Amino acid sequence: MIDISLQNIKKSFGGNEILRGVSFDINQGERVALLGPNGAGKSTLLNLITGAMEPDEGTIVTAPGKRLGLISQIPVYPAGYTTEDVLRSAFRHLDDIRERLTALETAMQTDDSPATLAKYDALTAEYERLGGYSADYELERIANGLELSPAMRGQSFESLSGGKKPG
Repeated sequence: MIDISLQNIKKSFGGNEILRGVSFDINQGERVALLGPNGAGKSTLLNLITGAMEPDEGTIVTAPGKRLGLISQIPVYPAGYTTEDVLRSAFRHLDDIRERLTALETAMQTDDSPATLAKYDALTAEYERLGGYSADYELERIANGLELSPAMRGQSFESLSGGKKPG
């Protein structure tokens, strides 16, 4: 089963063609490395795959139910941010939805109007669709896949060497 498929991707910036004719599939269970010199288009490709950018040409298809996140290669995090905080930042959109759900739950204590209930129902469905109920499991799976020990996850992110930083 294909998780990610790119077909004939092209991307240019200011007339400078960065990617041309990029096509590949990533199958379920495969691990992929992306190597190349500075300026080769690695970050651009990742931004295209995650949907942060749109290709000038070509198609990118992600399997239903798959979620992608990207941690910046030059991250700027608040002082004292731990590796765990950095990992959790990939799920920030889910935290935002959870906060909105909590606010609606509080509102529903005094407002049980159909509009409020419909809003809550729609937001709950979105949270579930995006994997909100399995986010902690996914975070553990990612941390284990990166071989991040519990001690390393509790460390200040800025104290890690470049080679040990996830992302």
